[in-house]
Amino acid sequence: MNKMVFNNPFFERMGEIGDWIILNILFILASLPLVTAGMAYTAMYQVVMRRTRGESQYAAREFIHACKTEWKQSTKLWIIFLFTGILLAFDTFYCQNLWTGLNIAVICLDIVWCFAFVYVFPLQARVENSIKNTIVNALLLSVKYLPYTVIMVLADSIPFICIASGIYVSGIALPVYCVIGFSLTAKINSIFLDKAFKVFTDGRNQEKNTTGIL
Repeated sequence: MNKMVFNNPFFERMGEIGDWIILNILFILASLPLVTAGMAYTAMYQVVMRRTRGESQYAAREFIHACKTEWKQSTKLWIIFLFTGILLAFDTFYCQNLWTGLNIAVICLDIVWCFAFVYVFPLQARVENSIKNTIVNALLLSVKYLPYTVIMVLADSIPFICIASGIYVSGIALPVYCVIGFSLTAKINSIFLDKAFKVFTDGRNQEKNTTGIL
């Protein structure tokens, strides 16, 4: 009797989709305590970017490994961005009825925050650096690769756009993001991030060693 062959394109594709679903679920579960969301972001992007470069095999195992090694600095970065984000959200709401110049200034700060956010956790996942240098590099990269930055900010904003669009759109988007939405967004972003991060592979910066997985 002939044995069923599982190493064909169909089963490989199904296995790959399964990995993206597992990664998405792990990201959501790791983010639930809120304070661990930065760790979850970093771990997810570490796995996704490794997959983009063809270096990843076990999504769940690599995600857990990344959580164990990245939680400390990623949590500090998350607290910084969470605190400043709440502050800017309050200022944006409060300044709506104030002087136009102040309102414009707050909006500019909102944009800078969004630009830095889309790079800072992938950078933490990819490069060994201090918190200060990671944030500075995120800002520099966001300006240098402005078209990439705009696309990634828009991709990350889709859940908020869906929520703002009403209950019907939110109801459609919710199951998608519960199953694969976040990991799929990270996969799209990683295409641009991989190009932007090539500067860190020329030997002048210390790239992380992520080979400590059996």
